[in-house]
Amino acid sequence: MMKPDQQLFACHLMEAPFLAGVDSGKWGLHGESAEIIWPTPIIWIEADKRFVPSGRIYLKVNMENYSAVGPTACPWDVGKNAGLENSLWPKGPGNISAVFNPGWKNYALYAPCDRIAMEGHEAWKAQFPRWWWQSTFTFVTYLEFVHRCLNPNDHDRH
Repeated sequence: MMKPDQQLFACHLMEAPFLAGVDSGKWGLHGESAEIIWPTPIIWIEADKRFVPSGRIYLKVNMENYSAVGPTACPWDVGKNAGLENSLWPKGPGNISAVFNPGWKNYALYAPCDRIAMEGHEAWKAQFPRWWWQSTFTFVTYLEFVHRCLNPNDHDRH
């Protein structure tokens, strides 16, 4: 039997905002939804090859207590089924190296929609209201933030 947070996530997987991103190649679920080990699905996100040579980053996303609290995620090596080596995390201009900063914490992204990064950064609520996690958001907000970060010249393409 699914927990309420898992049921909500499963519903959001079938909604238009997530499916539109899948259809346009912006993101997708790694594997089948039936294969998810709750509460940590693995989701891939399209990335500019200058920052992620393969063109996509995999994130192991912790969705525990979704959507009352925001997700948190770390870059994931799907081949090794382990956290991505720190040296392989995306690096680049703008927010890329700040958001993908294993020197800060190698189990979370430094982002205003990441539950771990939100702690102690209450000023972000006013600074980044679009991204500051709210219980009315879906995990697509998190995906959109990461996608925009890793594709800085690509906002109008999709």
